[in-house]
Amino acid sequence: MLLLAASLLALVVVLAAVRDGIRKRTSRLPPGPPGLPLLGNILQIPSQFLAYKLHDWSKQYGPIYTFWMMGQPFVVLNSIKVAADVLDRKSDVTSDKPPMIKMACETEVDSCQVRPFADVGDGRLYAYGFNIRSTMRFTPMQENEAAHLALGLLRHPDKPFNEHMHRFAASIIFRSTYGGDTIAHMGPDPSKKIEDLTLRLMAASLPQNSVVDTLPFLKPLIENVKWLRKQADDWYNEVCEEGNRLYDAAIPADHWDATTTVHDLNINLEKYGMTKHDAMWMTLALFMAGQETSHTVLRIFALAMLNNPAVMRAAQEQLDAVCGRRPPTFADRERLPYIDAIIKEMLRWRPPVPLSLLRMASEDFEYQGYTIPKGTTLIDNIWCVGQTRDASVYHNPDAFDPSRFLDASGNLLPSPPDTRSDLLGFGHGRRVCPGKDFAVNGMFISFAYLLWAFQFEWPVDESGKQVICGVDEMESHALVATPRPFGVVLKSRHESLEEHLRAAMKE
Repeated sequence: MLLLAASLLALVVVLAAVRDGIRKRTSRLPPGPPGLPLLGNILQIPSQFLAYKLHDWSKQYGPIYTFWMMGQPFVVLNSIKVAADVLDRKSDVTSDKPPMIKMACETEVDSCQVRPFADVGDGRLYAYGFNIRSTMRFTPMQENEAAHLALGLLRHPDKPFNEHMHRFAASIIFRSTYGGDTIAHMGPDPSKKIEDLTLRLMAASLPQNSVVDTLPFLKPLIENVKWLRKQADDWYNEVCEEGNRLYDAAIPADHWDATTTVHDLNINLEKYGMTKHDAMWMTLALFMAGQETSHTVLRIFALAMLNNPAVMRAAQEQLDAVCGRRPPTFADRERLPYIDAIIKEMLRWRPPVPLSLLRMASEDFEYQGYTIPKGTTLIDNIWCVGQTRDASVYHNPDAFDPSRFLDASGNLLPSPPDTRSDLLGFGHGRRVCPGKDFAVNGMFISFAYLLWAFQFEWPVDESGKQVICGVDEMESHALVATPRPFGVVLKSRHESLEEHLRAAMKE
């Protein structure tokens, strides 16, 4: 048995070494950091904050470079122009998804079901009701949830701030997908059971976390490990049970007669060539992908306000001038450009997903004199100095300054070329996040409500010293970069605030 294992290992090493040598000798890929024979750069790849390492390499190797792992090339795109050239203007050959064998082994499904975070960019989802016009049907629900968020913070100041943000993020996505009342009224939070699934799938999609994705011929060996197979089967069955329960319990519309995503799918299954099982995974994918990132966005927003009180005051001055003593609504949006500027700046300053989802070249293509071969993995490095930190596009990029998006009159400026309306974090080409407009709407109403209702302050310790979280104190959770846990003190800005919020929830 040991001899067989040793022989298999030796065969793997030889095959990988041969492939590694052939590909490197015949490739005309962009140059990048030197690596070891066979291993490539795998020992230089960190287990967390991959975007930061790729950012560091970009300072030496420029806007496009290649690193290698076990003979597999990864081309990193580090500037706004390069990302737009490759992922937008060449999207016909750069929109494929890597195989993600590890994820398939863990979920025992394939195609669109296997990768919630890869296929939420499927263009068909716009037809399911996630285009900019259709998402407006959910704005009454989002206003209601923003009022619930503010009321919860007012009534339960001792409850961790993070829990309030989690509930809001989960509830707006849950209600748009499955319908029903706010999660605040449900008792047990239905999102908790699938939160672990979210993080596991996100982690499985990272290149540094799966040798089997860089050496696909290992798949049969992995699949035949009985204890791994049983673990994966048990987990997959539990997820399917929960996904089907949520799908079957969904209602056609919310309290404002907005059609839910599940209902949209149910009436279009034949049209889009989907089974109920496909639709169950698609809706579960939307819920999982949106919940974690939306929750992170709210934490980054709070961190930005606490560390930039002048920005908070400027936003509150505009809110007071437009809304007075009543809560903000979407009808006020055109007169609240500073809130939209905060959204753009927050996503630029600390993108919650520093690396876009991986893409793969579906055929060979030429770019800037290089040949990118079919099967090459493409990484869109949003965090990089050449994208959200490009000083030629965004002056003083490390500063949190929403005014960079406003003209002298306080109106939103036209976006620079290739920046996708200054919302780079939602992806490029055919894999742009279909929930972008829904997500931005959720940011607008939650940010506006919180700034209208509360003054953000740091907590103080027993000696009266503020307990501060720095802007660089981040944690890595698979694809998501989020601030470490921190405390927030919220002080009401209005008399009879609870009365105003309760009135808003009844409208």
